[in-house]
Amino acid sequence: MSPRSTLARLSWVFVLSAAALLGCSVTPLGATEAGIAKARSAAAPGAELFDRECSSCHGKQGEGLTTAPAIMGPGALRTFSRDDSSSSSPSYSVNAQAPIDVAHVPGQAKRPPFRTAQDVYDYVSTRMPMPRSRAGTLKPEDYWAIVNFMLIAHGAPVPASGLSEANAKSVELPH
Repeated sequence: MSPRSTLARLSWVFVLSAAALLGCSVTPLGATEAGIAKARSAAAPGAELFDRECSSCHGKQGEGLTTAPAIMGPGALRTFSRDDSSSSSPSYSVNAQAPIDVAHVPGQAKRPPFRTAQDVYDYVSTRMPMPRSRAGTLKPEDYWAIVNFMLIAHGAPVPASGLSEANAKSVELPH
């Protein structure tokens, strides 16, 4: 075997090993396939509304696209917002939660903490969908359906009967 072919083979081994290591260390974005499937089954109306009203900015799995933050899966729905100035991907963001008065969407009012399903509903129902001229334009039952879908996919302990104004304050978000 010539030194040139040995070097070429070693180069390929190095490239493949590096790719395997990097692939294993990437933070998955968005809800898992199992979480999405469970949410689609348990909250079909919310899944349809999410696809129509939310996924173009937040992604099919809530992973966050362009400047829209991740809203399902690891790193999403943090108690306080994180600094997304460099990317909407939690894999590029500092893992520590920033105080509410430091990390917020530029040009937008600071958001309250996300601790319960009610907190998410209150935020979504008054600020979404974007652009701002469309914020708050869906029916309350549509917002509940979307939040129900999101939180099931995210892994929150949503009651079998779904979310409503009557139980949303008791549903705590997993962080």
